[in-house]
Amino acid sequence: MSDDPKRTVEEAYDNIADWYLEWTESQRSPRESYIDKLLKNVPVSPRILELGCGSGVPITRMLLDRGAQVVANDLSSKQISMAKQRCPEATFVPGDMTALTFEDGSFDGVVSFYAIFHLPRAEQKGMLAKILSWMKPGGVFVLNLATVDEEEIHGEMMGNGMFWSSYNVEDSKAIVRDVGFEVLEAEVLEAGDGKLEESDPDCGVKFMWVVARKEGTK
Repeated sequence: MSDDPKRTVEEAYDNIADWYLEWTESQRSPRESYIDKLLKNVPVSPRILELGCGSGVPITRMLLDRGAQVVANDLSSKQISMAKQRCPEATFVPGDMTALTFEDGSFDGVVSFYAIFHLPRAEQKGMLAKILSWMKPGGVFVLNLATVDEEEIHGEMMGNGMFWSSYNVEDSKAIVRDVGFEVLEAEVLEAGDGKLEESDPDCGVKFMWVVARKEGTK
């Protein structure tokens, strides 16, 4: 395992890509309902940025099928390769999300599920501020964040080292607001509705799901 947290995450998602695809397709998650919330509040044929697209399913594919123009990013080159196969209409931008550059006001909406908490938490507020700048006024951001107050969490996923970093729920909500977002919804849900088997990596894990908006008129 690398000493660099981002390299650790990248290597893990490269190595578990096939398993992760199967797991993602079988796991119950609020992701799809949060895409519904997003699409109800953006223009027809919106331009959407997805940070942490994984293999492209279910979210990239769902966005495309619902008429969105999608720019998708992931740290893992293997995940990007798999996503290109499943979602050839999307535009893919690989690499560290914190190194991305887009013009201000480029997107009607942004999606980031199971991704921001892989950044060291010292970088998370800056990342949220970048996302805000990339969005059009009135744009909508849907995301989830971890709920534990831990600067460094080193663990394993399918035998591969993994890294997470997180603030507690109230601090995370405060950071989203502090960068300039209006928080429309925020709820804490246990993964799999609390019905996951003990062998599942998300068994007993709670995430905060958020709908936020960039203030201003579209």
